[in-house]
Amino acid sequence: IQLYRTACVPSGYDEVLDEAVIAYETYGQMTPEKDNAILIIHGFSGHSHVASHSPGDSEGWWEWMVGPDRILDPNRYFVVCMNNLGSCFGTSGPASINPKTGKPFGKDFPSPTISQMVWLQQKLQDELGIPRWHAVIGGSLGGMAALEWAASFPAKAARVICLNAGASLSYMGCGLVELQAELLDIAQTAGMHAARRLADLVYLSEEYFRSQKMQDSTWSMSSFLSTEADQFIRKFDFFSYRCLLDAMQQFDLRPSRDAIKDSLAQPVVSIVGCQEDILFPPHVLNETRRRFSNFRRVNSPIVSSPFGHDAFLLDTELYSRIVDTALNGT
Repeated sequence: IQLYRTACVPSGYDEVLDEAVIAYETYGQMTPEKDNAILIIHGFSGHSHVASHSPGDSEGWWEWMVGPDRILDPNRYFVVCMNNLGSCFGTSGPASINPKTGKPFGKDFPSPTISQMVWLQQKLQDELGIPRWHAVIGGSLGGMAALEWAASFPAKAARVICLNAGASLSYMGCGLVELQAELLDIAQTAGMHAARRLADLVYLSEEYFRSQKMQDSTWSMSSFLSTEADQFIRKFDFFSYRCLLDAMQQFDLRPSRDAIKDSLAQPVVSIVGCQEDILFPPHVLNETRRRFSNFRRVNSPIVSSPFGHDAFLLDTELYSRIVDTALNGT
Protein backbone atom coordinates (compact mmCIF):
# COMPACT_ATOMS: atom_id res chain seq x y z
CA ILE A 1 0.00 0.00 0.00
CA GLN A 2 1.33 3.41 -0.98
CA LEU A 3 0.43 6.55 0.94
CA TYR A 4 0.07 10.06 -0.44
CA ARG A 5 -0.43 13.03 1.84
CA THR A 6 -2.12 16.18 0.56
CA ALA A 7 -2.61 19.49 2.32
CA CYS A 8 -5.67 20.20 0.19
CA VAL A 9 -8.92 18.80 1.52
CA PRO A 10 -12.51 18.87 0.17
CA SER A 11 -14.82 21.75 0.94
CA GLY A 12 -16.27 21.44 4.40
CA TYR A 13 -13.19 19.80 5.91
CA ASP A 14 -10.99 22.85 6.51
CA GLU A 15 -11.94 23.13 10.18
CA VAL A 16 -11.26 19.47 10.91
CA LEU A 17 -8.61 18.08 8.55
CA ASP A 18 -5.38 19.94 7.94
CA GLU A 19 -4.42 17.26 5.46
CA ALA A 20 -5.79 14.06 3.96
CA VAL A 21 -3.91 10.78 3.62
CA ILE A 22 -4.66 8.59 0.61
CA ALA A 23 -3.89 4.86 0.66
CA TYR A 24 -3.73 3.30 -2.80
CA GLU A 25 -2.26 0.37 -4.71
CA THR A 26 -1.16 0.14 -8.34
CA TYR A 27 -0.75 -2.73 -10.79
CA GLY A 28 1.20 -2.63 -14.04
CA GLN A 29 3.00 0.25 -15.72
CA MET A 30 1.80 3.45 -17.32
CA THR A 31 2.53 3.90 -21.02
CA PRO A 32 4.68 6.87 -22.10
CA GLU A 33 1.48 8.45 -23.42
CA LYS A 34 -0.23 7.88 -20.02
CA ASP A 35 -3.33 6.62 -21.77
CA ASN A 36 -3.78 3.18 -20.17
CA ALA A 37 -4.64 4.09 -16.56
CA ILE A 38 -7.78 2.62 -14.99
CA LEU A 39 -9.24 3.71 -11.64
CA ILE A 40 -11.16 1.07 -9.69
CA ILE A 41 -13.42 2.36 -6.90
CA HIS A 42 -14.34 -0.20 -4.26
CA GLY A 43 -17.72 -0.71 -2.62
CA PHE A 44 -18.91 0.05 0.90
CA SER A 45 -16.62 -2.26 2.87
CA GLY A 46 -13.81 -2.64 0.33
CA HIS A 47 -10.24 -1.39 0.27
CA SER A 48 -7.33 -0.71 -2.07
CA HIS A 49 -6.15 -4.35 -2.26
CA VAL A 50 -8.11 -5.23 -5.36
CA ALA A 51 -5.79 -8.11 -6.35
CA SER A 52 -2.57 -9.84 -5.31
CA HIS A 53 0.72 -8.37 -6.48
CA SER A 54 2.72 -11.61 -6.48
CA PRO A 55 2.15 -15.38 -6.04
CA GLY A 56 2.72 -15.15 -2.28
CA ASP A 57 0.50 -12.11 -1.76
CA SER A 58 -3.00 -12.32 -0.26
CA GLU A 59 -5.88 -12.38 -2.71
CA GLY A 60 -7.75 -9.15 -3.35
CA TRP A 61 -11.49 -8.53 -3.43
CA TRP A 62 -11.56 -8.55 -7.28
CA GLU A 63 -8.85 -11.15 -7.88
CA TRP A 64 -10.72 -12.70 -10.80
CA MET A 65 -10.96 -9.36 -12.61
CA VAL A 66 -7.45 -7.90 -12.12
CA GLY A 67 -4.34 -9.86 -13.04
CA PRO A 68 -2.35 -11.38 -15.94
CA ASP A 69 -4.63 -12.70 -18.70
CA ARG A 70 -7.71 -11.34 -16.93
CA ILE A 71 -9.99 -8.54 -18.08
CA LEU A 72 -7.95 -5.86 -16.32
CA ASP A 73 -4.51 -7.18 -17.23
CA PRO A 74 -1.59 -5.25 -15.66
CA ASN A 75 0.45 -6.13 -18.74
CA ARG A 76 -1.96 -3.93 -20.67
CA TYR A 77 -3.32 -1.44 -18.13
CA PHE A 78 -2.01 0.65 -15.26
CA VAL A 79 -4.60 -0.16 -12.60
CA VAL A 80 -5.09 2.08 -9.55
CA CYS A 81 -7.32 1.34 -6.57
CA MET A 82 -7.62 3.86 -3.74
CA ASN A 83 -9.20 3.37 -0.35
CA ASN A 84 -12.19 5.71 -0.11
CA LEU A 85 -12.23 8.80 2.09
CA GLY A 86 -14.01 7.94 5.34
CA SER A 87 -13.10 4.26 5.18
CA CYS A 88 -10.76 2.51 7.62
CA PHE A 89 -8.04 0.92 5.50
CA GLY A 90 -5.43 3.65 5.23
CA THR A 91 -7.14 6.72 3.76
CA SER A 92 -8.24 9.42 6.21
CA GLY A 93 -11.34 8.37 8.13
CA PRO A 94 -12.80 8.09 11.62
CA ALA A 95 -10.08 5.61 12.65
CA SER A 96 -7.33 8.10 11.72
CA ILE A 97 -5.52 10.00 14.45
CA ASN A 98 -6.73 13.52 15.05
CA PRO A 99 -3.52 15.57 15.41
CA LYS A 100 -5.32 17.97 17.76
CA THR A 101 -6.14 15.26 20.30
CA GLY A 102 -3.71 12.44 19.57
CA LYS A 103 -6.67 10.05 19.46
CA PRO A 104 -8.81 8.64 16.62
CA PHE A 105 -11.36 11.07 15.19
CA GLY A 106 -14.22 8.66 15.85
CA LYS A 107 -17.57 10.41 15.69
CA ASP A 108 -15.84 13.78 15.20
CA PHE A 109 -14.79 12.85 11.67
CA PRO A 110 -17.27 14.56 9.33
CA SER A 111 -19.20 12.17 7.10
CA PRO A 112 -17.81 12.66 3.58
CA THR A 113 -20.13 12.90 0.63
CA ILE A 114 -19.48 10.78 -2.43
CA SER A 115 -18.64 14.00 -4.25
CA GLN A 116 -15.86 14.65 -1.71
CA MET A 117 -14.58 11.10 -2.10
CA VAL A 118 -14.30 11.66 -5.85
CA TRP A 119 -12.66 15.06 -5.30
CA LEU A 120 -9.89 13.32 -3.36
CA GLN A 121 -9.57 10.62 -6.03
CA GLN A 122 -9.03 13.37 -8.55
CA LYS A 123 -6.24 14.79 -6.37
CA LEU A 124 -4.55 11.40 -6.62
CA GLN A 125 -5.00 11.46 -10.39
CA ASP A 126 -3.14 14.76 -10.49
CA GLU A 127 -0.41 13.41 -8.19
CA LEU A 128 0.14 10.43 -10.50
CA GLY A 129 0.28 12.70 -13.54
CA ILE A 130 -2.62 11.01 -15.34
CA PRO A 131 -4.36 13.48 -17.69
CA ARG A 132 -7.36 11.23 -18.39
CA TRP A 133 -8.34 7.83 -17.07
CA HIS A 134 -8.80 5.19 -19.75
CA ALA A 135 -11.70 4.10 -17.55
CA VAL A 136 -13.19 4.63 -14.11
CA ILE A 137 -14.89 1.48 -12.82
CA GLY A 138 -16.88 1.01 -9.61
CA GLY A 139 -19.57 -1.17 -8.08
CA SER A 140 -22.21 -0.35 -5.45
CA LEU A 141 -20.95 2.72 -3.54
CA GLY A 142 -18.02 2.68 -5.97
CA GLY A 143 -20.49 2.75 -8.86
CA MET A 144 -22.14 5.83 -7.41
CA ALA A 145 -18.69 7.43 -7.25
CA ALA A 146 -18.03 6.42 -10.87
CA LEU A 147 -21.18 8.28 -11.93
CA GLU A 148 -19.97 11.29 -9.93
CA TRP A 149 -16.79 11.23 -12.05
CA ALA A 150 -18.91 11.48 -15.20
CA ALA A 151 -20.89 14.40 -13.75
CA SER A 152 -18.09 16.33 -12.03
CA PHE A 153 -14.98 15.50 -14.09
CA PRO A 154 -16.29 14.46 -17.53
CA ALA A 155 -13.06 15.38 -19.31
CA LYS A 156 -10.95 13.36 -16.88
CA ALA A 157 -12.20 9.88 -17.89
CA ALA A 158 -12.72 8.35 -21.32
CA ARG A 159 -15.08 5.68 -19.98
CA VAL A 160 -17.16 5.39 -16.83
CA ILE A 161 -18.44 1.95 -15.87
CA CYS A 162 -21.01 1.86 -13.07
CA LEU A 163 -21.85 -1.64 -11.81
CA ASN A 164 -24.98 -2.34 -9.74
CA ALA A 165 -25.49 1.27 -8.72
CA GLY A 166 -27.38 4.33 -9.82
CA ALA A 167 -27.88 8.04 -9.27
CA SER A 168 -29.66 7.33 -5.97
CA LEU A 169 -30.75 4.43 -3.79
CA SER A 170 -34.13 2.77 -4.21
CA TYR A 171 -36.84 3.44 -1.63
CA MET A 172 -36.09 0.05 -0.08
CA GLY A 173 -32.39 0.87 -0.17
CA CYS A 174 -32.96 4.12 1.69
CA GLY A 175 -35.08 2.24 4.24
CA LEU A 176 -32.34 -0.34 4.70
CA VAL A 177 -29.71 2.35 5.29
CA GLU A 178 -31.98 4.17 7.74
CA LEU A 179 -32.59 0.98 9.75
CA GLN A 180 -28.87 0.17 9.84
CA ALA A 181 -28.08 3.68 11.07
CA GLU A 182 -30.73 3.38 13.77
CA LEU A 183 -29.28 0.07 14.95
CA LEU A 184 -25.82 1.64 15.11
CA ASP A 185 -27.17 4.55 17.15
CA ILE A 186 -28.82 2.21 19.65
CA ALA A 187 -25.79 0.05 20.41
CA GLN A 188 -22.25 -0.08 19.08
CA THR A 189 -21.00 -3.68 18.72
CA ALA A 190 -24.39 -5.40 18.93
CA GLY A 191 -25.94 -2.75 16.70
CA MET A 192 -23.19 -3.12 14.11
CA HIS A 193 -23.63 -6.89 14.10
CA ALA A 194 -27.39 -6.58 13.59
CA ALA A 195 -26.98 -3.87 10.95
CA ARG A 196 -24.60 -6.01 8.94
CA ARG A 197 -26.89 -9.04 9.12
CA LEU A 198 -29.70 -6.88 7.82
CA ALA A 199 -27.53 -5.61 4.96
CA ASP A 200 -26.39 -9.11 3.96
CA LEU A 201 -30.03 -10.10 3.52
CA VAL A 202 -30.36 -7.76 0.54
CA TYR A 203 -26.86 -7.93 -0.93
CA LEU A 204 -27.71 -11.39 -2.25
CA SER A 205 -30.99 -12.83 -3.57
CA GLU A 206 -33.65 -15.35 -2.61
CA GLU A 207 -32.44 -17.60 -5.41
CA TYR A 208 -28.91 -17.58 -3.99
CA PHE A 209 -30.06 -18.48 -0.48
CA ARG A 210 -32.33 -21.21 -1.81
CA SER A 211 -29.47 -22.71 -3.83
CA GLN A 212 -27.27 -22.82 -0.72
CA LYS A 213 -29.90 -24.84 1.12
CA MET A 214 -30.40 -27.17 -1.84
CA GLN A 215 -26.67 -27.85 -2.05
CA ASP A 216 -26.25 -28.39 1.69
CA SER A 217 -29.18 -29.47 3.85
CA THR A 218 -27.31 -28.33 7.00
CA TRP A 219 -27.00 -24.76 5.68
CA SER A 220 -28.63 -22.21 7.99
CA MET A 221 -29.58 -18.64 7.17
CA SER A 222 -29.00 -17.61 10.77
CA SER A 223 -25.51 -19.13 10.85
CA PHE A 224 -24.65 -17.61 7.46
CA LEU A 225 -25.67 -14.10 8.48
CA SER A 226 -23.98 -14.37 11.89
CA THR A 227 -20.68 -15.61 10.40
CA GLU A 228 -20.65 -12.88 7.77
CA ALA A 229 -21.35 -10.22 10.40
CA ASP A 230 -18.69 -11.62 12.76
CA GLN A 231 -16.07 -11.38 10.03
CA PHE A 232 -17.15 -7.88 9.08
CA ILE A 233 -17.09 -6.28 12.54
CA ARG A 234 -13.62 -7.69 13.25
CA LYS A 235 -12.15 -5.66 10.41
CA PHE A 236 -14.38 -2.61 9.94
CA ASP A 237 -14.55 0.59 11.97
CA PHE A 238 -17.87 1.44 13.62
CA PHE A 239 -17.74 5.15 12.79
CA SER A 240 -16.67 4.46 9.19
CA TYR A 241 -19.77 2.29 8.87
CA ARG A 242 -21.92 5.16 10.09
CA CYS A 243 -20.48 7.85 7.85
CA LEU A 244 -20.50 5.68 4.71
CA LEU A 245 -24.17 4.92 5.31
CA ASP A 246 -24.75 8.67 5.34
CA ALA A 247 -22.84 9.07 2.05
CA MET A 248 -24.99 6.51 0.26
CA GLN A 249 -28.27 7.83 1.67
CA GLN A 250 -27.51 11.45 0.73
CA PHE A 251 -26.41 10.66 -2.83
CA ASP A 252 -28.85 12.02 -5.40
CA LEU A 253 -26.91 12.81 -8.55
CA ARG A 254 -28.33 15.14 -11.17
CA PRO A 255 -25.67 16.10 -13.76
CA SER A 256 -25.57 19.79 -14.55
CA ARG A 257 -25.56 21.18 -18.06
CA ASP A 258 -21.93 22.15 -17.60
CA ALA A 259 -21.08 18.44 -17.63
CA ILE A 260 -22.60 17.95 -21.08
CA LYS A 261 -21.76 21.16 -22.92
CA ASP A 262 -18.62 19.70 -24.56
CA SER A 263 -19.72 16.44 -26.17
CA LEU A 264 -16.21 15.51 -27.30
CA ALA A 265 -14.93 15.62 -23.73
CA GLN A 266 -17.68 13.43 -22.34
CA PRO A 267 -16.96 9.88 -21.28
CA VAL A 268 -18.81 6.87 -22.63
CA VAL A 269 -21.02 5.92 -19.67
CA SER A 270 -22.07 2.34 -18.95
CA ILE A 271 -24.72 1.94 -16.24
CA VAL A 272 -25.10 -1.77 -15.50
CA GLY A 273 -27.95 -3.05 -13.35
CA CYS A 274 -29.03 -6.41 -12.00
CA GLN A 275 -32.69 -7.44 -12.11
CA GLU A 276 -32.45 -9.01 -8.64
CA ASP A 277 -30.76 -6.00 -6.99
CA ILE A 278 -32.98 -4.50 -4.27
CA LEU A 279 -30.75 -1.46 -3.64
CA PHE A 280 -30.65 -0.42 -7.32
CA PRO A 281 -33.54 -2.17 -9.14
CA PRO A 282 -34.42 -1.55 -12.81
CA HIS A 283 -36.58 1.53 -12.12
CA VAL A 284 -33.56 3.23 -10.46
CA LEU A 285 -31.40 2.33 -13.47
CA ASN A 286 -34.02 3.73 -15.83
CA GLU A 287 -34.16 6.99 -13.88
CA THR A 288 -30.35 7.17 -13.84
CA ARG A 289 -30.27 6.69 -17.60
CA ARG A 290 -32.81 9.51 -17.96
CA ARG A 291 -30.64 11.85 -15.86
CA PHE A 292 -27.67 11.06 -18.12
CA SER A 293 -29.69 11.21 -21.33
CA ASN A 294 -27.93 14.34 -22.57
CA PHE A 295 -24.55 12.62 -22.56
CA ARG A 296 -23.52 11.61 -26.06
CA ARG A 297 -23.18 7.90 -25.29
CA VAL A 298 -24.87 5.97 -22.47
CA ASN A 299 -25.16 2.19 -22.33
CA SER A 300 -27.51 0.76 -19.69
CA PRO A 301 -27.82 -3.02 -19.79
CA ILE A 302 -29.84 -4.80 -17.10
CA VAL A 303 -28.80 -8.40 -16.47
CA SER A 304 -30.02 -11.24 -14.26
CA SER A 305 -27.92 -12.99 -11.64
CA PRO A 306 -28.70 -15.12 -8.58
CA PHE A 307 -26.13 -13.08 -6.68
CA GLY A 308 -28.28 -9.93 -6.77
CA HIS A 309 -26.56 -6.73 -5.68
CA ASP A 310 -23.25 -8.52 -5.04
CA ALA A 311 -23.17 -10.00 -8.54
CA PHE A 312 -20.37 -7.64 -9.60
CA LEU A 313 -18.22 -9.29 -6.90
CA LEU A 314 -19.37 -12.90 -7.27
CA ASP A 315 -20.70 -13.58 -10.77
CA THR A 316 -17.31 -13.95 -12.43
CA GLU A 317 -18.35 -15.10 -15.87
CA LEU A 318 -21.18 -12.59 -16.39
CA TYR A 319 -19.40 -9.52 -15.06
CA SER A 320 -16.13 -10.35 -16.80
CA ARG A 321 -18.07 -10.15 -20.07
CA ILE A 322 -19.81 -6.95 -18.98
CA VAL A 323 -16.59 -5.11 -18.09
CA ASP A 324 -14.81 -6.44 -21.19
CA THR A 325 -17.63 -5.17 -23.42
CA ALA A 326 -17.71 -1.77 -21.67
CA LEU A 327 -13.95 -1.39 -22.10
CA ASN A 328 -13.61 -2.64 -25.64
CA GLY A 329 -17.01 -2.20 -27.25
CA THR A 330 -17.57 0.42 -29.87
